[in-house]
Amino acid sequence: MVESIFQTLLLLAYFDVALLSIAIANYAISASYLGRESRLSRSRIERRKEKLLGKLKELRETTQIESVKKEIKEAEAEQRGLGIRIFLLSWLGAVILPSMFLIISFICAVIGINTEILSQDSEVQRFLEQQFIIVSSGTLAVGFMILLFVIKTIDSSARQIPIPEIEVMFENRERATKLKRNEKVSIGLRAENNGEDLAEDLELYVSFPPAFKIGRGPYPVYTHDASHRYSNYSYVIFREKILHVGTWVVDYIMITMPDEKKIYEVCIDIKERKIGTLKQKLDIEIVD
Repeated sequence: MVESIFQTLLLLAYFDVALLSIAIANYAISASYLGRESRLSRSRIERRKEKLLGKLKELRETTQIESVKKEIKEAEAEQRGLGIRIFLLSWLGAVILPSMFLIISFICAVIGINTEILSQDSEVQRFLEQQFIIVSSGTLAVGFMILLFVIKTIDSSARQIPIPEIEVMFENRERATKLKRNEKVSIGLRAENNGEDLAEDLELYVSFPPAFKIGRGPYPVYTHDASHRYSNYSYVIFREKILHVGTWVVDYIMITMPDEKKIYEVCIDIKERKIGTLKQKLDIEIVD
């Protein structure tokens, strides 16, 4: 019995030392993500605030008090979550916090091994050894759980690579517009980067149905062949070398509207170095 208790305490001490070394190694990895996560968290919080203010304004007009409270709670929960992520990647969260529990566990294990310095009574020694095993095991478990949370956060940060998010709209930021038939107008297309990283080598392939006539401009006009999914559609290509986060660019196309009154789809292929190819559509309704 005495030997088994001694071996248990010794094993706990070994585990503490091993986990302490893992905690220090974790910070070597988490530190490389800390700066990026801090920057992204600030931008996410700002975007969340802007989104929340917009929703609150809409909800306030409809007097939906419960919806307002729900939106505020969701925003607060997201902000707390981002704060916890940054803390777990920092020196305090990745090393100091788990190490504190592991060191307490190690001290309890060492004292438990040497209970004879506390009492000469064998019964008291056995009782103290059992208590130190409980305390050492408990603090070891807490330290180990914190290490798991740190590792999970590191893994999440490694997977969530910041990428650009490109949205294409009309110049008025709408995805649909109404124009008169046979009207010749200059249409502005607005490309926004609402993502978390700058867009590089951005290309917009804007395809119009055959009923539209694209006028001359500072862009070449092409036509998809019969094998393409947009068969016989005319298209133009707009290119941007770099589009920073939170910025936009507007390109103009001179177009003559068709004669038939109906809703036409303008098909847009977005190509970018990090995100590959995306597809979006805008609607043009032809009216009198």
